This record gives sequence, structure tokens and C-alpha cells, in this order.
Amino acid sequence: MRINRLLLALFLLLALLSGCRRAEEGTLLFRDRFGNENGGWGSESQSTFDRGYQRGEYFIEVYEPDWLAWARPHERFTDVDIEVEAHQVAGSPDGHFGALCRFRAPDDFYYFAVSDDGYYAIMRVENGEAEVLTGDGMLPSAAIQTGGAVNVIRAVCMREQLTLYVNDEQVASVTDDAFQRGDVGLGVGAGPAGAIRVHFDNFTVAAP
Repeated sequence: MRINRLLLALFLLLALLSGCRRAEEGTLLFRDRFGNENGGWGSESQSTFDRGYQRGEYFIEVYEPDWLAWARPHERFTDVDIEVEAHQVAGSPDGHFGALCRFRAPDDFYYFAVSDDGYYAIMRVENGEAEVLTGDGMLPSAAIQTGGAVNVIRAVCMREQLTLYVNDEQVASVTDDAFQRGDVGLGVGAGPAGAIRVHFDNFTVAAP
């Protein structure tokens, strides 16, 4: 009898902790583990970039220096809490990669970027012009894993507040009111040295 009561108490505790975690994470709005190659992200090959599915991950490879390529699932949200695992598998470390929110058109969106050499930025792309909102260029952070390691990138777009987390550590937060709603997505940008290839997995979107 005593053992059964202990087991019941343990079960209730675990259920309570699980419920708290779900409440903290928010309501799940969208998820993709990239196991289905017919998913809504699509595949494309251009002279400047390739993107598509490979072995349960999604990849974007950019060939043109100072070029940004992206992919999106063709959804529409307002406030979002995005999380994705990403790692650079080839190319120069002067490129960058990350998550997009409030994508309204190919020239209008927010971009939360990190680099394989340990830098980050939150950018607004408006009318095709990129502006760094977190300072003068990309800034260093010890939270970012380098050398091809997997980084968990989390981008929270909550009203006018834009917050970037890397590996569960907040690295930047800014305010901007240019865009209020739109699609989510993935982005990869090449630096001056050119080619970069990045793989993504476990993409989720939750309500903040």
C-alpha cells in the first residue's frame, strides 16, 4: 500500500511538472522534422543557391558571396516562438544562418542570425535592404557553439519585442514595429568569402 501511494505521488508530480513545461512552452502552432520530402518547404536549385530535403533534415546552400537565401512553409502567424536546430556543414565561417519571422514578401521580414564563428544579429529586411537592429554589425556571444556544432536557435516575435536565444541563453532583445504578422522560415547567408551550406532539423512554432 505504501509503495502504491509513493508511485501515485510520483506520477502526480511528474504530471504537474509536465503541465508546467507545456504552459511555459506555449501552444504548439506548427512543427516539421523534415522527414517528409513532400512538405511545404519545397526544393529549388538556382545558380546562386540550392535548397531542399536530405536524410531527415532541410538544407540551404548558398554559392554567391553576400547572398541570402531562405525557405518557408507558407503559413501565416502574428506572435510566434520559433525554435530550430541548425549546424553549418560546409563553407566559410563568415556566413550566417537562422530563423525568419513575419515574412510578408521576399523583401520584408525579420531575420535572427548566428554564425559558425560565434556571432549573432537580429536584422530587419525591408524593401530588400537589411538593417542590423542589435548594433553595428554582428556581435560575439559565448552561447554560440562553433566549428560545425549544432546550435538551438530560438526566435521570439512578441508584439514589438524581438528576442534571440541560442542554446537556451538569451543573447539579444530589441523592439521594432515595422512588421506585425507573416510567415516563418529559415535563412542562410554567405559572407564575402562565398559558399556556405547549413542543415536544419526539428523546427517548431509555438504561441509565446
